[in-house]
Amino acid sequence: MVTSIEKHISNKKYENLFKFGLVGILNTGVDFLVFTVLNLVGVNYGLAQVVGYSSGTLNSYVFNKFWTFKNIGNNKKTHQEITQFIVVNLFSLALTEIGLMLLINKANLNIYIAKIVVILLAQCVNYFSYKFWVFKK
Repeated sequence: MVTSIEKHISNKKYENLFKFGLVGILNTGVDFLVFTVLNLVGVNYGLAQVVGYSSGTLNSYVFNKFWTFKNIGNNKKTHQEITQFIVVNLFSLALTEIGLMLLINKANLNIYIAKIVVILLAQCVNYFSYKFWVFKK
């Protein structure tokens, strides 16, 4: 018997969302690990966010291009696609920096809870930007 989750995963309509989620978990793990290590050794959370986010982003491009959105043989020039990918991620990085600053300094939220909140925000922005702009077929 096929479970509800398996039904959605095998449904082509949800396939790239599921794959994006798996890639996102991996990228988030890399980001969070680098962020935490840098935070523990005394690096300012703003710089730790830039380095951590950038680390996850490197992995994100390859997996999302070739696996999630299967953007192989696209007519779009690679440099244009990479430029769009960088623009999306710079925008997301700016959102996460502002979000961290507000959540930590203004709302007095724990640094790791704030990090989780901004990760979720960035993932929403990234998914729709990748699907409809960067890796659009």
